[in-house]
Amino acid sequence: MEHIKGIKGITLLVAISGGIFASAAYADGGYVGYAVNHGAKPVVTSRGICVRGGRPVTDGPVPAYCAPAPVAVAAAPTPAPVPAPIAPVEQTILVSKPITITGINFKFDSYKLLDHDIRVLDEVASFAKKHPEAVLDVNGYCSKVGTYAYNLKLSKLRAQSVAQYLAHHGVASDRMVLKGHSYDNPVATNATPQGRFLNQRVEINSSIKVQKTVQ
Repeated sequence: MEHIKGIKGITLLVAISGGIFASAAYADGGYVGYAVNHGAKPVVTSRGICVRGGRPVTDGPVPAYCAPAPVAVAAAPTPAPVPAPIAPVEQTILVSKPITITGINFKFDSYKLLDHDIRVLDEVASFAKKHPEAVLDVNGYCSKVGTYAYNLKLSKLRAQSVAQYLAHHGVASDRMVLKGHSYDNPVATNATPQGRFLNQRVEINSSIKVQKTVQ
């Protein structure tokens, strides 16, 4: 009986000693707090995760072998480059430029050209040669003295007098459009001799094509 007790006592002592040794071995292996196998290696799942809960119970630092892989931080997307401003495209077009020629005046009740009229008309002839595509609108006017019908006839004669001079100086007749306006559209008062002289006139209207740069 005492022999049996002795055996049990030895067995218990060995068991206790074995437990202390095992605990010490786990602690010395550096895997405190994680399960290890008999080779003191961490127990790893099929997904590569170390199993916690080994002996001794006290948790310790994560062994290097079991440290989780660093989480990759997504790099901030590179901002799209700001497109350079598009320079406006310039182009050259042809536009019409109106031309009005004045300074052709007549004495009262006359359609005879005066000296200063000749100088102006010479410039008109040069203008017509320089711009062969230009059409000349020749408009005759009178002062408000006498009837409308009489002045209408006189205003037409004044326009014809100007057109004849220009035709003799190289301007084709089909480039001129003649019209009389009687005493309509005065440019000055009819109450004074000077005002009436300014109204007794021929105006030439035309237009030319000029280049213009636009965007």
